Amino acid sequence: MQAVDDLKIELRRVWSEQPATHLCVKLIDFLSTMPSSQSQMFTFANLSRAVGKAKPDEDLLTAITILVSSKIEALDAHAMFVDENQVEHEISAEELKEAKETGSLIHPVTGYALSDFEKHIIPFFSPSSKFRRLIDPSYG
Repeated sequence: MQAVDDLKIELRRVWSEQPATHLCVKLIDFLSTMPSSQSQMFTFANLSRAVGKAKPDEDLLTAITILVSSKIEALDAHAMFVDENQVEHEISAEELKEAKETGSLIHPVTGYALSDFEKHIIPFFSPSSKFRRLIDPSYG
């Protein structure tokens, strides 16, 4: 797939041949071959396994940061709040920012303020719209 190859060339050009760059390329390969029905939610553990690591390390965290925050923009970052009943609630970046600023997260269903919210937050990632269009020009 030429567009994916061009993206990997750009990664290597901008970030050179450091370990995180190699992991970015592996993640791009992984994401570009996943059926869209299976590529909605990737945790740190999923992404670690995708590159052959038992758990996240500094290089993988750097690679994920590059794919989320650089102009490559292959991944979008999200957060999931898992409540006391193990019910999952996706929370917006704005809600998470407000919770960090105020020290409490408002439960999306009960409305109660939770001060220990951070231990109930699971970060996850999904391919960005930009990346999805790159691998499937008919997307969105």
